[in-house]
Amino acid sequence: MNLDAASRELRNNFDVLRLAAAAMVLVSHSFVVVGAHEPHVGHFPLGTLGVEIFFAISGFLVAKSWFGQPRVRAFAVKRGLRILPALTVTVVACAFVLGPVVSEVSSRDYFASSATYTYSVDNDAATATGGVVRDVSHSLPGVFAGNPDTSVNRSLWTLPIEVQAYMAIALLGLAGLLSIGLPALAAGLFALSVAPSGVADLPIVGWPLDWVRGADGENAHLLAVFALSALMYRYRARIALRVDLAAIAAIAAVASLGTPLERAALVICIPYLALFVAYRSWAGLRALAARGDVSYGLYLLAFPVQQTIVHLWGGSLPSPGVVVAIALPVTYLLAFASWHLVEKRALRLKGALAGRRAPRAVPARATPEPEPAAVQA
Repeated sequence: MNLDAASRELRNNFDVLRLAAAAMVLVSHSFVVVGAHEPHVGHFPLGTLGVEIFFAISGFLVAKSWFGQPRVRAFAVKRGLRILPALTVTVVACAFVLGPVVSEVSSRDYFASSATYTYSVDNDAATATGGVVRDVSHSLPGVFAGNPDTSVNRSLWTLPIEVQAYMAIALLGLAGLLSIGLPALAAGLFALSVAPSGVADLPIVGWPLDWVRGADGENAHLLAVFALSALMYRYRARIALRVDLAAIAAIAAVASLGTPLERAALVICIPYLALFVAYRSWAGLRALAARGDVSYGLYLLAFPVQQTIVHLWGGSLPSPGVVVAIALPVTYLLAFASWHLVEKRALRLKGALAGRRAPRAVPARATPEPEPAAVQA
């Protein structure tokens, strides 16, 4: 099976793979909230590996979405409806439901603080604009002040980076340069992800390059994973989903861990492995996600749940394993509610808000590609 044939199949394990990625983040953050050292995969925390998988899936499906319906309005509406409604409900609930209950300051002082009201605005604006207008806010007055980590929701930092990737796709598409520009975009982000921190010292271009690169090149690394996965969709007719190639990619990724080649190897290997698992893994796995795509809700809601567990525990801190055991089922139930009450309903508005128009085919093929049911952050 090549990737072109696979991409036209509506049955796949993307939802299951996203669920696994969200679980990786939850497990990794269970160490963070109790002040323990996160489990690492090479130089990266386990949670970062989960985020890389998210970006690999998203790059492929977002490219598929643009090529299938190359209109900025439709593209922006779909991306916005996938990310913003659940995010807005999460940050508003944290600010006005959870915050007053767990805050160490009085209710009067809590609601008198401007930070209570700017928390939701900052996080929505930071996400919607790709971090251009605002920065992600991690604090509410007195909330989790006694915990080892005082952030309300440390998972939100990746959302503006995801939107930056969407913006890059839309800008290239709007200019009619997506097909020919993707290789340059992927190569540039790959180079920036492995570039030394001295790139910020370059005249004129240093500051914007450093902004895209992010701390220790992590932003550029995630963007490179996204761009390479999008490039794989563009050249899907030339890519075979073979067991031997997947084995080589897995061996190369594992062999690179802890070495100077790790970041470069992961950028190349993770997109292929993610797509191989999504399309070639056992069909029976779909039962794990049959009741809804709860992965985004699991990602958004896990950290506040974990912080609340630590806050309520009292006495000595719980072990990371205890946090996982409690947080996973609780967060799953909340994410299930988020999917059915917020996310799925928001996605039904796509047709009305985006407008209906017959999709244009990808230049390489005569048959339009089906629209993905959901694109994940």
